Amino acid sequence: MLILYKSYGDYGNRLFQNLNFECFCMEYGISYSNPTFQDICKYYVSPCTSSQPGGNSILSNRLRDMLINAKILKNVIMFDYEDANNIDVLLAYIHSYKNVYVGGWYFHVPALVKKFKDVFINKYTLKRNYYENNELLKRINQIKSNQIVVGVHIRRGDYKIFNDGKWYFDDNVYAKYMNNLRNEIKKYLHQECIFIIFSNELTTFKENDNTYISNNEWFIDQYLMSKCDFLIGPPSTFSMWANFIGKNKIYNINDDSGNIELNQFHYMLKG
Repeated sequence: MLILYKSYGDYGNRLFQNLNFECFCMEYGISYSNPTFQDICKYYVSPCTSSQPGGNSILSNRLRDMLINAKILKNVIMFDYEDANNIDVLLAYIHSYKNVYVGGWYFHVPALVKKFKDVFINKYTLKRNYYENNELLKRINQIKSNQIVVGVHIRRGDYKIFNDGKWYFDDNVYAKYMNNLRNEIKKYLHQECIFIIFSNELTTFKENDNTYISNNEWFIDQYLMSKCDFLIGPPSTFSMWANFIGKNKIYNINDDSGNIELNQFHYMLKG
């Protein structure tokens, strides 16, 4: 069995971390458990199990990292850097130990994610009871009958220092992209658009006839983002997960120019 014992990052990172390990296990017929998902698996239709096999104390023992560093625990592997041989390395561990404990961000199996995407989109669809009476979702569905819906993910917080603040933008920058995208949509798609603002902090945007602001919990926000036609925002696994689930089109804001074209949007799994 493969057990993901150490999560990485916030919700978006954790979802993609799990996705890669779970896809790997599906491909090779390996039992899988992710105890780090105990706080979020309840939101999804058919997530992986989050039980702790045998109640093994490795999942919470403060001595764990010391034992790993001392190479006393042999059945634990951390993927802390990208390596083309990671699949072979993990398979070797699986063949050597009954239970293998994994962690780290750099275990990526893009070909398997693409292969099983529809399976996992179904597995990690939000349960209906969390959104069926959501007023903003009702608005989105009504709007989509004759207008384009654009989700705007305003991500700041730790982005002020992350990567030297490269993706930390004030509201004026987002407004420039929104205005230019509105013109693009009108020119090439011959439709009007409505913007939905998603952020975990206060912004200067106000609701009006063509702008709505979501005040939902994170997992509902992510679902609502997946229902938009287009998504814009700085590079973020949070909006990327919405793109993955919703198969919509996303554009990553990388500078403050406001320059944006429809042909720059894409689905994360092309082809």
